[in-house]
Amino acid sequence: MCEGYFRKLCKSAGRDDIAVSSAGICALDGAGPSEQSAAVMKEHEIDLSGFSSSMLTADLLKDADLVVTMTSAHRMHIVAMLPEVLNKTFLLMDFSSRVKGLNVNDPFGGDKEIYRACFEEMKEALDNLFLDLDKILKK
Repeated sequence: MCEGYFRKLCKSAGRDDIAVSSAGICALDGAGPSEQSAAVMKEHEIDLSGFSSSMLTADLLKDADLVVTMTSAHRMHIVAMLPEVLNKTFLLMDFSSRVKGLNVNDPFGGDKEIYRACFEEMKEALDNLFLDLDKILKK
């Protein structure tokens, strides 16, 4: 959901200079989106039909200008995997004006309402991240 929404923000702003991708610590390469996440994103006019999951690798981390995680455990795993990415790895909710430092609740296995609540939890943080992206990358 984050990748789809962030891509929409970039496209709407004409920012074709930003490459957006997502990967999971426990993801299976090539899996499609859940029915629930696809339905929630469709409500926001975002088509996830072309999405397929990717396993996080050290090469993806090295190539990224910015790494954004859903939980502090993910951040710790990433930094343990590749310590040199510490300064470019952030929690998504650190960009929220309301709930800085919190983890995003994983909706996996939940119904559409759980996925919708998860997206709504992340949306403002993603909006803020997009608005501040150029400043963040210059640090």
